Amino acid sequence: MNEYEIRVVDGKPRQLAAMRGATSRAELPRTILKLLDTVWPVLRAQRVLTGHNVVIYFGGLAHIEAGVEVFSDFVDVGDVLHSQTPAGPAVTTAHWGDYSEMAGAYAALERWCVANGRRQTGTSWEVYGDWADDPKERRTDIYAALIVGSVSTTDSLRFKLGR
Repeated sequence: MNEYEIRVVDGKPRQLAAMRGATSRAELPRTILKLLDTVWPVLRAQRVLTGHNVVIYFGGLAHIEAGVEVFSDFVDVGDVLHSQTPAGPAVTTAHWGDYSEMAGAYAALERWCVANGRRQTGTSWEVYGDWADDPKERRTDIYAALIVGSVSTTDSLRFKLGR
């Protein structure tokens, strides 16, 4: 079982080339690969400077976007469109291990939010690190957007003290 270090960050939007989809828990890995297999050829054909794969969940599996970080401009082609991760406060942790075991990271984020009086918006995203054959060496950074109007006492105190 992983131990998760939880942090709150002021998230900056990551620019993406992405494709929208919907899926079920059982089909999630296949759906992500199918979407990414559509995005990558578009970016390669346009010689776009790219980063990591990213999947955004808008309140669950009925509305997702799978895409690739982009560091140069590209032209939308078909269903491959400009997108971005949310800006603003988010709670985050790093998951090391197989993708099928990320539920523990999401549970850790939820426990942290409950314990610290914070609420999630329902939008979350995963930033997949570089591929490793050994699942223990695979890093996925998981983010969950936080509701701004739900400020904990600790955050209020830090604000008043200027920290």
